[in-house]
Amino acid sequence: MEAKHYCAAVLLDVAQAFDKVWHEGLLFKLKKFLPAPYYLLLKSYLENRTFCVRVNNSYSPKFQILAGVPQGSDIAPFLYSIFAHDTPTSPHTSLGTYADDTIILASNNDPQIVSLWLQNHLNSIQLWSNRWKIKINEAKSSFITFSLRPGDCPSVLFNNNQIPTTPTIKYLGLTFDRRLTWAQHLKIKRKTVNSRLHLLRPLLKSKTTLTNKLLIYKAIIRPVWSYGIQIWGSAKPSNTRTIQAFQSICLRQIVSAPWFITNNNLHKDLNIPSLSQLTKSHYVSFHSKLIHHYNPLIKRLSSRTIPDNPPRRLKRSWPRDLLI
Repeated sequence: MEAKHYCAAVLLDVAQAFDKVWHEGLLFKLKKFLPAPYYLLLKSYLENRTFCVRVNNSYSPKFQILAGVPQGSDIAPFLYSIFAHDTPTSPHTSLGTYADDTIILASNNDPQIVSLWLQNHLNSIQLWSNRWKIKINEAKSSFITFSLRPGDCPSVLFNNNQIPTTPTIKYLGLTFDRRLTWAQHLKIKRKTVNSRLHLLRPLLKSKTTLTNKLLIYKAIIRPVWSYGIQIWGSAKPSNTRTIQAFQSICLRQIVSAPWFITNNNLHKDLNIPSLSQLTKSHYVSFHSKLIHHYNPLIKRLSSRTIPDNPPRRLKRSWPRDLLI
């Protein structure tokens, strides 16, 4: 956005990702880089698994399980990551994967070129997914353009079907809007915590000790809205104000504060940091971890400047501004 570019993203939905992992393909990939004892152990874990259906006292015949990793097991995400580790990449796009969440991004000052790069990458992923029996649900996938300039990048196809263009996308629990204002993300979080507060209101208004009431808030309610605060915490105050107002409402209900007690004094007396204070403490801690991270790509995120970027022209804050 600082460079006035168009950045388009495609969020791919893998249909029943963990349930459709092809066993033969997974074992083929495991055998390529695992020592024989580990490979044989995982092979015995996956092969000769069967299931049947029980209705009252009647059982169906047994059927062999030829695909999928056991849901709920600690090793399931690890096995899926191995199965999808060779997802095709492209020199013109960035690929982000976390388990079955896959996103592709491309950026350029020409929206036509952005879509062309994305389409070429999607074509290679389509061939790869067909080869390894991975089903991509293009109807549930999303396409979005990030830019402050008018217009969107041309739509892209997967399996000859157009990927739906959406005004927002949700990736790893964060909702991204076209201008990266975090307004929609914070609206969604406010609705979620309102519902949770409604369920917990009897506890917060009960005769439970103040310590336990604050513990309920800090352990059950606050983590819902504070997730990803290192990223969205630098949003403009008009967007973050709704979360700060919610926290003030919670604290007032916990102590039944009268109207003449200010919110600032309430936070201070209860030793609860305000939204801005919590944002800064979380980002400072996050930044210190980035500096000492062993992965050079992650370590680069700790830089207070962005390489090859023009001078800042936008007035919006960046997360790194919290270090000042």
